[in-house]
Amino acid sequence: MNWRQPARLAGPSNTAVALWAVAVAFFGVGDLVTTLVGYSITGVTELSPVVKLLLEQRAMLVLTGLKAAVFVGFFAIWKWISWPYSIGIPLGLALLGVAVTAWNTGIILTAVLA
Repeated sequence: MNWRQPARLAGPSNTAVALWAVAVAFFGVGDLVTTLVGYSITGVTELSPVVKLLLEQRAMLVLTGLKAAVFVGFFAIWKWISWPYSIGIPLGLALLGVAVTAWNTGIILTAVLA
């Protein structure tokens, strides 16, 4: 006879959870907030022609929807791809989010302090 513990469903690793949190904080919230703040400052323009066109419509609604769609898409890919490759999804979003938020913040500070 042999006894084994029942199998448990494995959840996401602590690293994946932390990276998703950073991705949401910076790519989701940070980029959205700095884009909207920057858009309201005279002389600051959006580089992306697609985002620029969308900002001319309903900025907050459109950008929030776009961000949500990106997150849903990348989350689905993350769930579909096996470990260790899946960690690249939240890592990439987190790195991009930090870079874009920092860039936007620098542009805003330059415009305000100039």
